[in-house]
Amino acid sequence: MSGSNQGTGDDPTEPDSPDQDQPAVTEDGASELSLLRMLGWRSGDPLPDVDGMGDAADETGDVLPFPSSRAAAPGQRGAAAPSDPDLLLPAEPEPVVPINWNTLDAERAEQEWWQLDGFVYWLRDDFGLTPQELPPMWHRHPELVWELSALRTSWLAGHAEDAHPGSPLMWLRDLGDARRRLRDWVQRCGTTLTEDRATRRTTWPGEDPAPSPTPVVVTDRAADFAIFVADDVAQRRQVEAEAHAEIERIRAERISRLRRSWHLPTTDSDGPASGDLSAGPETDEEDRP
Repeated sequence: MSGSNQGTGDDPTEPDSPDQDQPAVTEDGASELSLLRMLGWRSGDPLPDVDGMGDAADETGDVLPFPSSRAAAPGQRGAAAPSDPDLLLPAEPEPVVPINWNTLDAERAEQEWWQLDGFVYWLRDDFGLTPQELPPMWHRHPELVWELSALRTSWLAGHAEDAHPGSPLMWLRDLGDARRRLRDWVQRCGTTLTEDRATRRTTWPGEDPAPSPTPVVVTDRAADFAIFVADDVAQRRQVEAEAHAEIERIRAERISRLRRSWHLPTTDSDGPASGDLSAGPETDEEDRP
């Protein structure tokens, strides 16, 4: 590399001729190479068309927290690949908090699923995790989801700008413990690189026997993940809609009872008509025995 600039007499930081394969330096001083690395580009990969990269970075509001997987990017744009910046990073920076997958609403769950997927790709590539530690169908096993989600939260907290300098080392210790637990979880659930089955559930006395899980051949992990996330989000939206409808029903019943107790006319949205008191639990004092 040092011989390429010899004998030119020019600034050694400037190449002799424009090199299309070498990322340039933007006006703000940040190299396109750094931006590409944030987006998952690695040495040896062909350079993509980086025109308008600054505009795309401005739209996301910040850099990506984890590099995306090169193997997941081709042909997955329609399936919301983890290389999409808007799926890896929220529009506004948020404080690092533990993720409770049992209480997430649909919108937050969709965002967290794709961010966790990007983290898992990065974890697999940078630490060389094997299928015995990190199988491709991890998203269909809650025990693996909770483990990986906790590991990601620890990574974010340990590598924040205001984190203690020793936090990254603490995270590496957490990673070692997590890898041992992951191997145990994977062995118990029986998922492999090419075949997956649901985790066996122990049936307690008095419960109906659990159906025996049927193995499924893994053919396209990325497509399965996109389908899984879509189904999970749809289910959460259905629960939210049912909960909202139940809240509205209870509210209408309470308003209707208050209107009847004060002999006020009711509306269709409040419940039964003012002349129909059969649905209300209250009656006038003079009608009571």
